[in-house]
Amino acid sequence: MNETLIQIVIPISLMVVFGVPHGALDGAIIFQRCSALWPRILLLLAYLLLCGVCVLLWIVLPTVCLAVFLGMSMWHFGQSDQSHSGYTVQHILRVVTDGGIWVLLLPFSHQSVVHELFIVLGADGSIIMQIINWLIIPWSLLALVTVVVRILNGDGKAVISTLSFAALSIMMPPLWSLCIYFCAWHSRRHISRILSDLSSPRLGWIMMISLTSITVLMALLAALWLPATTLWTAAMVQVFFIGLFALTVPHMLLIDLYLPWLDSSTHGASGVDRSYPAR
Repeated sequence: MNETLIQIVIPISLMVVFGVPHGALDGAIIFQRCSALWPRILLLLAYLLLCGVCVLLWIVLPTVCLAVFLGMSMWHFGQSDQSHSGYTVQHILRVVTDGGIWVLLLPFSHQSVVHELFIVLGADGSIIMQIINWLIIPWSLLALVTVVVRILNGDGKAVISTLSFAALSIMMPPLWSLCIYFCAWHSRRHISRILSDLSSPRLGWIMMISLTSITVLMALLAALWLPATTLWTAAMVQVFFIGLFALTVPHMLLIDLYLPWLDSSTHGASGVDRSYPAR
């Protein structure tokens, strides 16, 4: 019980409290970007509908959804760690290097534990781990090249963060290393950036608190829906990661695709406030 509490319950609880709220800011972004009522409503409804569809898809195709989730997480984590956006070859290499730490290096370094987590999520853990084992060597070579290029470019800060996160993912238990990165780095930086860009930071805090509370309530209800024979720790893992997948898909589409497209478009729809930068 004590081992389970330390290795599973505490890190997941911390990610719910300090990590999930950064996604709740999407509501504030939508409110600021869409000044008209109906665009706001339609975008929020589409966001929520996509969350529901993702949960249903995971129930039907857990292995496929887990693979998609890992791929999207690699891109989203890596993209968020870059100071400049773009789709040059060098930028994509940096994104894959930084994001791959959490999607490839971490599970490769803790295969037995991560394999069990994949099984708890209903996926075929053997297939996912086999794919990770295939990709780890080319990723390692790519990461080495990226680090060397960063050193040659004098980007010492990026080198230090990449090597530090790589060491963290190897040395720490998997959920703890993910928790530290997700809460102290990814979520914190996102919240700081978005709140500073919002015309009303107060709206951002209201959205974070209210939407996170609603999300936690829905997660508790979802846990009650699981079979009575499900262990509560397994239920916690399932609800958190499946819920995170359901929230990540619309979050990524909004942050990494829709807003950059909206910023670059010269024919924006009426009622759209362009004052908020995508990054």
